[in-house]
Amino acid sequence: VFSNPGCWLNAWCFDVGGLHPASIIAMDKFGEYTKIYKEIRDARIFIKHHDYESAGKLLGGILKKYLTSEDDADNLSRALKLILNSTYGFCSATFDNPFRDPRDLDNIVAKRGALFMITLKESVKKLGYNVLHCKTDSIKIENPDEFISNYIFEFGKKYGYEFEIENKFERLCLINRAVYIGKLAKDDASWLL
Repeated sequence: VFSNPGCWLNAWCFDVGGLHPASIIAMDKFGEYTKIYKEIRDARIFIKHHDYESAGKLLGGILKKYLTSEDDADNLSRALKLILNSTYGFCSATFDNPFRDPRDLDNIVAKRGALFMITLKESVKKLGYNVLHCKTDSIKIENPDEFISNYIFEFGKKYGYEFEIENKFERLCLINRAVYIGKLAKDDASWLL
């Protein structure tokens, strides 16, 4: 975690959607089974964006029958997220299981994500932008413009990560490394999700 405590105006939070699953996919961590893991991740993303038709085509069509209502789709999205996150958790578990590689002593999935975020933070700072906060899967920038927004999106794609603008803050006060209080900007649409 990197934090620049203080009060800031016009701060945006850029968030990686599913950092650890994206790392698992980019590293082909599960070999031949990574394809199935990717389809589970892609189905969840399609459902999150209300593209039920595309989601229903994945995994041999087995999800289609659960995509007939908003409530069922929301429940399925939560179930798929649970699968993705628990699978990641099993990768670094201390007990033997099919997802754990005993050679992975320091959680290579988390390490890849952390190294990516550190590299992004340093790169953005070198371009002259004020990085306010950087943690596991997000970076907050003061006064972002079109150039830095596009830069962050493209930087992520090079490593297999998809960024979204999670929030736009009119005002943001970073209390410490983890706690912040913010007033959302008028054009922030996160409350719609």
